Amino acid sequence: MNGKHIQTLIIEYLLIILGSVFYATSTVLFIFPHLLLLGGTSGISVILNAFLSFSPASILMVINFSLIIVAFIVLGKDMGIKTLVGSALTTVFIGFFEKIFCFENPIVQNQYISAVIGAVIIALASGIMFYVQSSSGGTDVIALIIQKFTSIKIGKALLITDVLIVIIGGLLSNKVILISSFLGLLIKTLGIDLVIKIIKKRLVKK
Repeated sequence: MNGKHIQTLIIEYLLIILGSVFYATSTVLFIFPHLLLLGGTSGISVILNAFLSFSPASILMVINFSLIIVAFIVLGKDMGIKTLVGSALTTVFIGFFEKIFCFENPIVQNQYISAVIGAVIIALASGIMFYVQSSSGGTDVIALIIQKFTSIKIGKALLITDVLIVIIGGLLSNKVILISSFLGLLIKTLGIDLVIKIIKKRLVKK
């Protein structure tokens, strides 16, 4: 392993850490407080939280680590390790931020605005992680598998995997959550492809 390869790996894992922090912060501050569903295992955890006594973060941890096994089997060792790191960090940061961001009320009262802000930050976070062949785990793993075997862009693949989660969760909740969550999902999935495109263009210019 030469020096250039080591430098590349360091940069990639620093980006994974950055993406995980952004993803977790957005989830705790803007998604969980309104029980919004942007798909993914965070959406599943919010749905299951209505029926189980465990916190969304605890449910998220169980689902994410189960899907990591799939990542290693289907995506290979390199992507599997990066996804493991991204998923583990995101889950740990979510659990950590849940404890330190103990607000009595959501910092953004309006559910639609909260969904938009949360989705934009998550799109940025996911775009960064997807670019370095990592993810926050969960249904992102399924999206990576779809991308690997088809020509579908990662954002579109996520829309395919997550739209059903949003619909089910919204129907179990109320119309406001359904609409705001679907709005957030669209922003997140379209934003991810945009973030990746911008990063690639920046690197090409350099």
